Amino acid sequence: MGTRHAPPYEVPGSRNCPGPCIGLVPIWAVAAALFASSAEAQWRLGPPDLVVGEKAGILFDDIADVFVRDDRVYVTDRGTRTVQAFARATGQLIATAGRRGEGPGEFRFVGWIGDCGSDAIVASDHGLDRVSVFSLDLEHIQTFALDAAGLAAIQCVGSHGFVGIKRNSDPLLHLGGAIPMEPYVGTVDLLLFAPDGSLRQMIGRLPAEDRLRVARSDGRGYSILPLVWGLRPVLESSQQGFVFGTGDSWSLMRYDAEGNVSDVLALDQGRLAVARAHVEEYARRAVAASLDPERDRRFYADYPFPSHFPAYTDVVASESGFIWVEQFVAPYPEPDSHWKVFAPDGTLVATADLPRSFDLMWVGDTQVAGVVRDELDVQSMELRPILR
Repeated sequence: MGTRHAPPYEVPGSRNCPGPCIGLVPIWAVAAALFASSAEAQWRLGPPDLVVGEKAGILFDDIADVFVRDDRVYVTDRGTRTVQAFARATGQLIATAGRRGEGPGEFRFVGWIGDCGSDAIVASDHGLDRVSVFSLDLEHIQTFALDAAGLAAIQCVGSHGFVGIKRNSDPLLHLGGAIPMEPYVGTVDLLLFAPDGSLRQMIGRLPAEDRLRVARSDGRGYSILPLVWGLRPVLESSQQGFVFGTGDSWSLMRYDAEGNVSDVLALDQGRLAVARAHVEEYARRAVAASLDPERDRRFYADYPFPSHFPAYTDVVASESGFIWVEQFVAPYPEPDSHWKVFAPDGTLVATADLPRSFDLMWVGDTQVAGVVRDELDVQSMELRPILR
C-alpha cells in the first residue's frame, strides 16, 4: 500500500484448545451447558465488587472503554487521552500511559482497548488511524498506522489483526443548490487489517446509519447529523471474529476472523414503534434546554422522527465468545436496560437486566465492567458480579 509499518507485536502460539479452556474443553461450552436447563435464564448484577472514581481520589474525564485482564483493570479516557491500569482487587492506580499528541504512545482520540490475544495491551486511536501497543505495566512498545484514513472505529480480532469501520461521505456533499432537511441512509465499509496494519480486505458498502441533512443558517452548505432514534452501526470483536449490525431488525451478522460470514444471530422479535408521546417529550426537553427556544420549537415541529426505534443499541463480546446485545429501551420511563446473551454457538441463553445508569463495556464469565455517572455527571468505573 506504499506505507511502512512496524513489525507486528508477538502473540502466543496456538494451543490445542482455542480460547480459555478447562482441560481441553472451551469455557464457553462449559458455561453453555450450565445454562441449557433454561431456554432463556434471567440474569442481573450484584452490588459492585470494585468502584474506581472520585471517592477513591480518581477523576475520570470521559471513559471510552474498559478491559479486564487477570488481576488488572485497564481504562481509556477520551478527555485526558490516557490509558490507566488499576489493581482488580483494590482499585489502586498502578500505571498511566499516553497523553494528547501525535507522537508514539500519544493519542488524538483514544478509544477501544484489549490485549489482542497477546501479553500486551493495545489501544486504538481512530483520530490518527493507528494503534499503540503497551506492556501489561503500560510501558510503550510501539505505535503503528493502519492502511486507511478516516476510520470511525478500530478493534482487534484476537491475534488475526484488526477490523475497522469507515463511514462513506454523503453523495450530495459536493452538489450545489438548496438541499431540504431530509433523512438519508449512510453507508460504511468494514476494513480488515493484518497484525502489522496492512489492509487485507474490504467488506462494503453496508447501509448502516440514519442521518439527516440540515441547511446551515449562514447559507453555506449544510450539516450532516445523526438522526434522533435512527439506526447506528454496531461492531464488536472477540478472539473468534466479529459481529456487525444496525438494529434495522433483531439480527446481527457474525463473521469469522478472516471476514467470512459464519452465521446470523437473530430473534423473532419486532421493533418498537415511536409514539407521539415520545416525540413530544423529546422536543419539550430540547426546547427547555435551548438558548433559542423558539428556533428549536420550529425545528422539531418539522423534524422527521423515524417511525420505529432500532431493535438494539449496543453489543459487547466476552473473551470466551458470548455476545451480549442491548435491546433498545423506550426513552424516559424504563429504569433498566435489557440485554440478550448468546452463547458462541448462537444459542440464546439468557436475558440480563442491568441498571440503566450502568454503561456496559466489558463482559467476563463471572463479572462485568462498566461506567456509572452520578447526578453531577461524574464518572466511576464499576466491576460487578453476574447473578444467575
